[in-house]
Amino acid sequence: MNVVHINTHPARLRPGEMAIHDEYGWVEIVERTGSRRKIRWIERRPEPSGTRHPDELDAELLTIWEDWVDGDTLTATSRRKATPMPGSGISLLVGTRKSLGELAT
Repeated sequence: MNVVHINTHPARLRPGEMAIHDEYGWVEIVERTGSRRKIRWIERRPEPSGTRHPDELDAELLTIWEDWVDGDTLTATSRRKATPMPGSGISLLVGTRKSLGELAT
């Protein structure tokens, strides 16, 4: 009888799928190697009111992160793939530890 770790099964936690991580919340699975998964997630922080333009009502700083985690720390969600940002052709969760401002340059 063969014993296989559940997170190494090809149909579980595939790249492009969304999952929930214990610490980071909603994440996108980017790559997989054995039971390890490379994930991306967005961190949102309110922008201090002193740094905003007077015409802006509210603002937030978005930072996109990537990390390798064990598949055991992820909870699978539906088979829905991450959707691209409107007009950009890139995923909602793109970048490697860069803010959206850095991605634009």
